[in-house]
Amino acid sequence: MKQIIPLIIAYAAAFAAGFGGLALLRYFLKKRGKKIRLFAYIALSLLLSLTLCLGATAVYLSIHYSPDAAAEKALKGSDRVEVTHIDGAYFFDGPSDDAALVFYPGAKVDAEAYAPLLSRLAEDGIDCFLLEMPFRLAILDTNAADKVLDKYDYGCVMVSGHSMGGVAASNYAAEHGNVDGLVLLASYPSKEIGGSVSVLSIYGSRDGVLDSGAYSSAKSKLPDNSAELVIEGGNHAQFGNYGKQFGDNDADISAEEQQRQTAEAILALKIRIA
Repeated sequence: MKQIIPLIIAYAAAFAAGFGGLALLRYFLKKRGKKIRLFAYIALSLLLSLTLCLGATAVYLSIHYSPDAAAEKALKGSDRVEVTHIDGAYFFDGPSDDAALVFYPGAKVDAEAYAPLLSRLAEDGIDCFLLEMPFRLAILDTNAADKVLDKYDYGCVMVSGHSMGGVAASNYAAEHGNVDGLVLLASYPSKEIGGSVSVLSIYGSRDGVLDSGAYSSAKSKLPDNSAELVIEGGNHAQFGNYGKQFGDNDADISAEEQQRQTAEAILALKIRIA
């Protein structure tokens, strides 16, 4: 996914700086009649490069997207939805108890930013579990859904995720037999999804972050009966409530409208599964 490209570039630059900097030092020392043994040079170069990589990682992880006021409000619950914080997740408990959706947030996005969408789903009959991911990177814990699915019993279980979170959700669906539905929001699978899983893929026509080439190539990993919804005027970021995302296009519709269409499609998937 495009979100990790800056980190890869930073790592490459760190190694180049580490080896290049010491190469210059070795050159100047040699000009003065002093030498650094090859083993010491390689060891010092690696140490400097790794130190720079750690620094780049710290900076990368410190820059993230935070929930807006609407998300903070949704986290407080409503007359129809009770929101509680459980181990490793937020639980959006609505009026129905026959279906559940476990959600993996997008990379570098605070989980709380997806509260409005999941609150809407819970109100309409799908209980939701919003997972908290290590370092805000869902790919680091693709089995996180087990934290809640091992403790709750639902007749219909769906997993979903936004962007990199969708990759994590698809990995879980591919490797576990307890998943009835997979919902990909501006995302695509990295593993083949079995025909027993009903798949819904949703993205906005104004998405500037989703890799269209990778998305098209990954369709071969989905079951033949998978459904796709393109939200006209929607973009990448408005599946959540965290503001504009770097590289994304401006949307022609509101986040509320994009999430309304998303929720309706997910509810239709639940009915199709049932």
